[in-house]
Amino acid sequence: MADPKRKRVGRTAFGWLIAVSAVAGPLFYYGYWREEAIAVTASTLSRGKVEQTVSAISAGTVKPKLESMVASALMGKIKDIPKKEGARVSKGDLLIEMDHAEFDAQVELAEANLRAGQFKLEQAKIGSRIADEVAATGLSQAAAQLAQAQRNLERIQALLDQQAISQSEMDKVNLAYRVAKEDHAAALANQQQNLVRQEEIKSAGASIEQLESAVDVARETREKAFVRAPFGGVVAKVNVEMGEAVAMGMPLLKLVEDSDFFVQAPFDEANASQIQIGQKARVNVDAYRGTDFAGEVTFISPTVTLNPDLSRTLDIDVRIAEGKDKFVAGMSADVVIIVQQKDDVLFVPSEALVREETAYVIENGRAVRREVRVGIGNTYTREVLGGLKEGETLLTSVTEKGLRDGVRVLVVDSLDDL
Repeated sequence: MADPKRKRVGRTAFGWLIAVSAVAGPLFYYGYWREEAIAVTASTLSRGKVEQTVSAISAGTVKPKLESMVASALMGKIKDIPKKEGARVSKGDLLIEMDHAEFDAQVELAEANLRAGQFKLEQAKIGSRIADEVAATGLSQAAAQLAQAQRNLERIQALLDQQAISQSEMDKVNLAYRVAKEDHAAALANQQQNLVRQEEIKSAGASIEQLESAVDVARETREKAFVRAPFGGVVAKVNVEMGEAVAMGMPLLKLVEDSDFFVQAPFDEANASQIQIGQKARVNVDAYRGTDFAGEVTFISPTVTLNPDLSRTLDIDVRIAEGKDKFVAGMSADVVIIVQQKDDVLFVPSEALVREETAYVIENGRAVRREVRVGIGNTYTREVLGGLKEGETLLTSVTEKGLRDGVRVLVVDSLDDL
């Protein structure tokens, strides 16, 4: 038979259990449904393009393909400035004309000396030609006379051998032969003398070359008074006024070749191994906010620059590939270089990651913490290699106060209005 006392205790304990359940049950459910939810933003995990980028540490400067401070090549005074600031010019166009009266006189003097030298040369050539003709005629005549005297001498010698003539007649013929021979020798000497005149002509010809060079020098010096465009472009700045005296080497104006532009920007030396010639880039300028202009890395400085703040940077040139007409030399520009790119990969917004190793997904109205492996990425997006799946709902506002694993969350479109 059961102990009546034990039955009373059992009934009492059971009664207390019923009483506690009756009170605690509603409190538990009331507390669960009354648990405060954290407002968060979220997005659905999807696939797409992800880029690994490197950004310049400060704004770069837009520079033209060519720019030159055109300087004076001589000392003088400004006579005319036919091209004003903003004028578009072609290669060889006159930019500035300096006073050249003195140089004109030097050219005229050099040209006059050349004409005088040419006249003397022509005179020498004519004299030599006449002397050649006279000498040739004299030599021909002397040769004929010598030949005739030779024949006479031989004929008289034969007659003398036959005792047909006297010795005195032989002596006359012999004398005539000697005279003809001497005349022939004199004619030859005269012809040789004319060879000296040929050397004089050569010397006069060399003088002509010197005089021609003097004319060229005078003309080139005068041409320096006409400052011409070394390349086509636009006159960006004129530094002188009409009538102003200038020194040799003084900058007269600035000329810019604006058909092509590039941006020179400083990058952290730590990114040197990531940057290569030919990589694509994006360029942004304040004048066209929100617009990306395509660019390409064309030059990497071979040296690192030590800056006043002791930071070390590497200058990179990025050529503007599109929209060049919207750029002006001297503009500031932000540059982002695309060092790697992947298409059709799972990615998350970079803001949804905690130290690039943790993320939260939303399951049954609660935040669930996940360990994540990431790949390439940038400030905006990051490739996911593991820990998350396509189609899951990813919590993107990870900096909200009170966010932890298991906390109730309420997804809203924006936190700005809360």
